Amino acid sequence: MQAESGAAGSVTEGRPIGTASARRALVERLQADGILTDPRLRDALSRLDRGVLMPRAYVRRSEQGSEPVVWELLDGAHPKDQAEWLELVYSGESVLVQRDGERFEGQVRGVVSGGRMTAMSTFTPYTVEVLQRMRIDAGHRFLDLGTGPGVSLALAAALTGPGRAFGVERDERMAAVAQKSLDRVGVGARVVAGDALDGHAPQAPFDRIHSGIGVPCLPSAWVDQLAPGGRLLTTLATRTPSWPGHCLVTRTTGGHVEAVLKGGPRGHRPLHGYTWLTAQHHLQQIAKSPGKRRPTAFAPPPDHAYGFWLAAAYLVPGVVRHFQADTLTVVAPEENSWAVAGPGDGTVRVHGPRDVWAELDHVHGLWMRAGYPAAFHIDVPDDGAQQHVTSGTGTAALRWELPALSVTP
Repeated sequence: MQAESGAAGSVTEGRPIGTASARRALVERLQADGILTDPRLRDALSRLDRGVLMPRAYVRRSEQGSEPVVWELLDGAHPKDQAEWLELVYSGESVLVQRDGERFEGQVRGVVSGGRMTAMSTFTPYTVEVLQRMRIDAGHRFLDLGTGPGVSLALAAALTGPGRAFGVERDERMAAVAQKSLDRVGVGARVVAGDALDGHAPQAPFDRIHSGIGVPCLPSAWVDQLAPGGRLLTTLATRTPSWPGHCLVTRTTGGHVEAVLKGGPRGHRPLHGYTWLTAQHHLQQIAKSPGKRRPTAFAPPPDHAYGFWLAAAYLVPGVVRHFQADTLTVVAPEENSWAVAGPGDGTVRVHGPRDVWAELDHVHGLWMRAGYPAAFHIDVPDDGAQQHVTSGTGTAALRWELPALSVTP
């Protein structure tokens, strides 16, 4: 990977030399927060020039909820953009790099209106958590699905060594740009254009498989391409972004597949074409008319009770939480229904034909009877049949089915 020297803020060949200090600051924040603990990954992060992988980046200039969205494309080689671009690229946040599938060579810095982001980097703290959980060793064959600009792949390749890490990206333009950038940082990773759901059979099997996209269920190709002793990590996506599921699949040395699903505070975005629900369009209406007040004995568990909230994502489908609210606000946008609880006064306000609060209360009772499970097991049939989730074997266990990949949300 490239090394840099010189005073912060100076520019060589159109690039800010002070990038090295920005890299150090990112690593120090991740360590101080207790997220980055692996010394090998720390060294990889310290060396990786993220600016090479993301030479331009979009920032939102309009307020949340306003339409059309106003974006500005920052160019890291432009003196007027460099300070903000550098801060963005090393902020650790997900960096937006492509709008409406545009050609990268045709990108023009400046303000644009409308459109949606079609390529972005992963959220750095979560990327670090995932890569550490995968326990990547030198010599492992690694597959990255939904590579985007290649940040996760570059870090993994630094751990596996050259020629052992591969990425699959559906957008041919993005794949080509990522390959060129990865060649520049010199990690020896390869990117191919293709459907991430198909994995990458020509280089299979893989010791480690990471999906940077959320999927509704486990694609059979991914499981088939996992080597004995291998680990696969992906986000299982529902229609709500509020309560993501983290799925770890392992294949024993004897070939037996085990899949465990847990909740967590964050996860990867769902695959292309999978649209999340949003409460954004109902917030003004909720503020004006929160709903009919009624007493409630149901006190939802805290946010870190991920087992309950993950179960709710499946067993109370079609709802989304507004996390910015002072109270617990859960919305079923397609039924124009919601529940606004608290704060802590023993009442809830409900609106609409669907009683979202009663559904959450019911699932909470099921979760308690099941023994407050924090993890769930997924049955992954060899024939690609529907995958079943369970918290255990008893009659009180929580159970549900994962939607098939062919199901359009």
